[in-house]
Amino acid sequence: MEHVSFVLRIDPADEAEYFSRHGRVYPELEEAFRQVGIHRYHIFYHEGLLFAYMMVEDYEAAMKTLADHPANAKWQNFMRDMLLPWENGETSKPIKEAYRYVRPEA
Repeated sequence: MEHVSFVLRIDPADEAEYFSRHGRVYPELEEAFRQVGIHRYHIFYHEGLLFAYMMVEDYEAAMKTLADHPANAKWQNFMRDMLLPWENGETSKPIKEAYRYVRPEA
């Protein structure tokens, strides 16, 4: 299982709309997440910065499959107007894991 994190940005003035849209994530997109092996996907917000965490069986394969999935294309189009690009033109930037605690099994 892979643990992947990345950061995205929005204008802080768009906070309410961002949360509103994520209250209505398409069920077919969440089903696509399940089908590609995503077990958990969390997004946290702080002053325009979005921190995303994903627990996924194979991140690269999941992203490749989702790239061509109609529900993902529809969602990406829906969110395109809110996400601000980083200096490289991409809207998400992977970040390295610095620490992990895993509770030992009893």
